[in-house]
Amino acid sequence: MAMREFFTAMWRTILLRGLASLAFGILAFVYPGVTLAVVVTLFGIYALVDGLLGLWGVFRGKDQGTSVTSLLTAIVGIVAGLVCLLAPGFATTYVVLLIGFWNIAAGLLQLIGALVMWKDIEQPGLLALAGLAGAALGLLIVFYPATAAISIIWVIAGTAVLVGLVLLAFGWKLRSAAQGLMKARGV
Repeated sequence: MAMREFFTAMWRTILLRGLASLAFGILAFVYPGVTLAVVVTLFGIYALVDGLLGLWGVFRGKDQGTSVTSLLTAIVGIVAGLVCLLAPGFATTYVVLLIGFWNIAAGLLQLIGALVMWKDIEQPGLLALAGLAGAALGLLIVFYPATAAISIIWVIAGTAVLVGLVLLAFGWKLRSAAQGLMKARGV
């Protein structure tokens, strides 16, 4: 029951992460002609914000038990964001692979988290779907880097919008579950 309470308490964090992903995706669609350096910076900001929000969620729920996969997902996002922001030359050279590996790691960790907590949370399929989408994008990028470099903005934008919408839907489901717990407890 502790995990269920943890995730229902985290609906705001998940909604914020969904909004950040959605905003990143929309910006990438609106400005497709941006240079790779700007994409690296935008991705760095997005990954850092996503990782920091995830880390905030882990520490906020530490008394109720936190998931190792949630912590690792947050750390992966923070590291990817910092590499893009602090070493943009390096990141620009390797942005395709960096984004691919980040998506694989974050997606797999979300999927593992959904599977581990399948019985403890409502609608774990939404979290698993977000993880699968991210990991699938990462695999495509890593195995087809030349093609990915040409269409990277559109692919990233589309996936960010999809993941953002899924996280928003999942956040709203958690919000409903949190409200149900509060009513059951008479709060």
